[in-house]
Amino acid sequence: MDVGEGPSSHSSDGPSSHSSSDVDSLTGLTASARAGWAAENRASAQRLSACYDLLLECQRRDDSGAGAGAGQDVPPGHAVVDPFDVATGYVVAAMAISALRAESMLSFAADLHQRYPAVLAALAAGRLDQRAAELLARQMATVDPEVLPQVQQDVVDDYLAATEAGERLGRRAVRDAVDAIITRYDADGIRRRREDASRARGVRINKGADGMSTVSAILASEEAAVLAEAIDQRAAEHAAAEADAAAEADAAAASAAAAEATGESGSEQDPDSDSDSDYHYSKTERRADALLSLVCGDSLRTGSQNQPAAPLRPKVTVIAPGSPGNSGAGDSAAGNSGACDDDGARVEFTRTGEAALQALLDMLVTSDGASFEKVDPRIGAADDARRALKYRPGAELARRIRLRDGTCRHPGCAVPADDCDIDHVRPFDHADPARGGPTEECNLMCLCRRHHRFKTFSDWTYVLQPDGTLTVTTPDGATMTTRPSGPLGAYRREVARSESRAWDRQQQRNPDPTTTGGVTRPEPNYWTRRATRLDSERARATGPVDTRPSGRSRWWERNAPVFSTVEHDVQVLLDDILNPPPF
Repeated sequence: MDVGEGPSSHSSDGPSSHSSSDVDSLTGLTASARAGWAAENRASAQRLSACYDLLLECQRRDDSGAGAGAGQDVPPGHAVVDPFDVATGYVVAAMAISALRAESMLSFAADLHQRYPAVLAALAAGRLDQRAAELLARQMATVDPEVLPQVQQDVVDDYLAATEAGERLGRRAVRDAVDAIITRYDADGIRRRREDASRARGVRINKGADGMSTVSAILASEEAAVLAEAIDQRAAEHAAAEADAAAEADAAAASAAAAEATGESGSEQDPDSDSDSDYHYSKTERRADALLSLVCGDSLRTGSQNQPAAPLRPKVTVIAPGSPGNSGAGDSAAGNSGACDDDGARVEFTRTGEAALQALLDMLVTSDGASFEKVDPRIGAADDARRALKYRPGAELARRIRLRDGTCRHPGCAVPADDCDIDHVRPFDHADPARGGPTEECNLMCLCRRHHRFKTFSDWTYVLQPDGTLTVTTPDGATMTTRPSGPLGAYRREVARSESRAWDRQQQRNPDPTTTGGVTRPEPNYWTRRATRLDSERARATGPVDTRPSGRSRWWERNAPVFSTVEHDVQVLLDDILNPPPF
């Protein structure tokens, strides 16, 4: 009986002790994660406070005229740089983030310190994370300032009480709770916020990675409903068409099998013809196909012969070596560049990024005429000595600058080049154009209007290399580097990498002739040649060198050189007089 009870008692004690240790370890890890979360929240508050102090310092310097320098006059109104832009530049240099993110950080920091001190206090205490703080501040953006202190205190207290009680609210639940509190104090605040939200209506297309792009749209609810219904209806039509096609294929396969069973000859079916039929298209993929179908016509449906409702007229930019110029395209061309990578041919659309070559071919097939622009990728191919002394660049040169840069060249800015100004890095001298910066590719870059003014009227320095690399130096000595991201700039970098790889391969096959056995020999110059000559003279001074062959012939006997000691002594004396050491 003891044997039977032993395992029973052992099995009851083992799992309990083992589970308790697991609970203790999980509790410790959970506490560590919460401590890290709180520390991150406090760090966010410290970072935002530092950004706000930086903004205040820039505003103080602007108000006191500190930027003018000692003994200098205060700049005129048109030359004043917004302190917010100055602070944004320093944040970008300090944190290595984009200008858009730096602007959002500064704006949020100012709002927390000036409008939402209760939210900032909860964030600094580690009880509130930055995303939740941004959501709460966004919901209270249009509340009347007179009742805002009480509203924000109630909002923060309600949110913290809910989270510490174990509730985990989603974004929509948080917004509803905040709106309920706002309604008690300022019902018009919600109406004003909705009016402001309607001004954000628009569609944006952003370049993505791996050949994908992001299309984001902010529409009114009724507009979004109409678009959603149309997309879903078109997706259902495509799914029905595919189901009909699959049913027809199954019927054909069944008839072919029946004919084969009866001995009738039929066409042999390719076993790989239905290899893609097992792929399951998600709802989002079908919606993407339906959206393109609505825009370009119903050409995606199987067996459809419809043409696009509005024929495309693409303007294609081809970057190729040795192109003499451009033809058939104006300055407003959409522009995409052709290039090749390790995986095959590809194209890059200026507004949407890299895409497959088949996409361009499909566009050309369904288009009603297309124009091609050839761009010579050589640096300075569009420069003109006569136009270099004029302020405005020509259409071809401006087009090349936009194709090279892709975006605004100021560090952290991503404004498209089509929406930027063409700026002279070294300022153009209107009084004496020959003395100022020329209007050439090596002195031009794309800057958005805000950073154009910042570069012109600030004390930051900008240096542009011939290949388009820009180096920006702040007054405190920090440097930032940006490289052109446009199709032309990417093409040049790819060519440079290819040439570098080719040079490395050549060096492996045939190393530098000045290097032997891993030891670099110096290039011959005046001093090495002189040392060689002196060594040979010293060798002659020690005595004659017998250059006679071992087997003397009769010719050698008759013409053997005669060594004269007198001539040797005279030559040594002349060398000492005419060329004394160390000369």
